[in-house]
Amino acid sequence: MSEIMETVAEERPDLLPYTDEEVPAAMKRLVADPLLNDMAGFAFPEIPVAEIKERLLRVTSADEFQETFVRPMLARILKKSTSSFTIGGLEHVAVEQGHVFVSDHRDIVLDGSLLQVALLECGLPTSEITFGSNLISSPFVEDFGKCNKMYKILRGGSARDLVRNSRILSAHIHAVVRDGRSIWISQRDGRTKDGNDHTDQGLIKMLSLAGGGDVAASLSALHIVPFAVSYEYESCDALKARELYMRRRGDYKKAPGEDLRSIITGVKQFKGAVHLQICPPLQADELLRLSAGDEGNELLRDVAALIDRRIYEAYRLFATNYIAYDMKFGAARYAGAEYTQEQYQAFGRYLEERTEGFDGDRQGLLDILLDIYATPVVNKLSVTEA
Repeated sequence: MSEIMETVAEERPDLLPYTDEEVPAAMKRLVADPLLNDMAGFAFPEIPVAEIKERLLRVTSADEFQETFVRPMLARILKKSTSSFTIGGLEHVAVEQGHVFVSDHRDIVLDGSLLQVALLECGLPTSEITFGSNLISSPFVEDFGKCNKMYKILRGGSARDLVRNSRILSAHIHAVVRDGRSIWISQRDGRTKDGNDHTDQGLIKMLSLAGGGDVAASLSALHIVPFAVSYEYESCDALKARELYMRRRGDYKKAPGEDLRSIITGVKQFKGAVHLQICPPLQADELLRLSAGDEGNELLRDVAALIDRRIYEAYRLFATNYIAYDMKFGAARYAGAEYTQEQYQAFGRYLEERTEGFDGDRQGLLDILLDIYATPVVNKLSVTEA
């Protein structure tokens, strides 16, 4: 373990994924928790829960936990809730070094989890996955996550706490990559709710903190690889639209258990075709060119914009996106080329179903849903037609 990693472990050991030595005890706690029965019943309905528990009690490492339980569970989820899952850009992952993978964030659990499927496809070790402390709703969720290489990001607190937590997270990320391993983090806190994927400038600042004063060199050392996850049917689209509707009217207050509901909905909801496209990594010469002309916040902004460009270029647009764009702008730009009249009508019915039972301004809610699907087209056009 590197010196930086030891420092992180000393300051906040509760944030780190479990070591292999800690996994067996966590397996015993998971097996004893009633929540496992529900999870096992959903993921492996044909296997007796008692057999699942026996398998878990034989697990002795995080990799074994992923192979025994998590990987087959993801395969079942994809089989039940998608029509296809495709992967592109694996050639951009360098086998001999660690990476920081940065992606758009549409689903609480699946975005980072699908990366693990991609890494396993090219014979690479899985990465650590960052997970906000606000989402850890129970000891079961924490045990499950930390056995699955989850690093807990602290949310909330004072401005001083946020700075300290950012330094701890940055030190951990640099240590992981220096040790030749990888970690996934989303491009922003919280999921994209309006379809507009945007990299938080604060994320870039956090990543650079532990690498010394030279921002470009610090970021270059992390071998940053953006990737885009695209869903034909947006994960939790109706829930996101309702939340935005209430936020814009000042009526929104997060309900108890809402995050857990979003996790479950995102996993179970039908998402149609799903594509994960790994982008070319940020190159040292790109970062040096940016740093030559920029300073401070301007440099951080430009690096965030560079990641955005990669993600917009890689994002796979589906008929649902093109239809929503034409509906939103009252056009027929993509009719015939990207979708049929039958698809147009079917998606119109789908949107109507997502707004059923809403007791507010139904057209206002429908407009938000259209934005969720149409905005990726607008973003793609911003880089392909620039």
